[in-house]
Amino acid sequence: MSAMRSFVLVTAVCGAMVSPCLAESPKTDPLPGVQSLVERHNKAFDAQDLEGVMATYSSAPGAVLLGTGAGEAYLGGEGISAAYAQFFTKFKPNSISFSNQWISTGASGNIAWFAMTTTMKAPIDQETRERAFNMSGTLQKEKGQWRFVSVHFSRLGAE
Repeated sequence: MSAMRSFVLVTAVCGAMVSPCLAESPKTDPLPGVQSLVERHNKAFDAQDLEGVMATYSSAPGAVLLGTGAGEAYLGGEGISAAYAQFFTKFKPNSISFSNQWISTGASGNIAWFAMTTTMKAPIDQETRERAFNMSGTLQKEKGQWRFVSVHFSRLGAE
């Protein structure tokens, strides 16, 4: 029995080590409504259009924005709009460009989701900076339109 347990343990460890190599590539044909919402969000963000950004979010009181660090959880319209107002202090309007490396989307009924990797370029302190990050979220239809229920930004290994 001991040999069998050892075999199972070794097999599990080996499987865990190679599983990233076997990961499926993300879809390259995103759902148009989902991709469109992400693009509207990014355009409003670049313009520092708080009303436009908030129009991409659900009016549900449980809508949430998660940032990259501990404590960066913003709940509901007030919390989310306060977070974006703070973000807007970091750059000049209409100065950011987004370049998506990939996006994967899916939907079932009135619920959709996405995961993407994007690069943002912006002039900060007299120099153009480039940051690659992941963005994911869940959407639901409100009055026939997709709206974010949750959005999460992340940068693994960020300084």
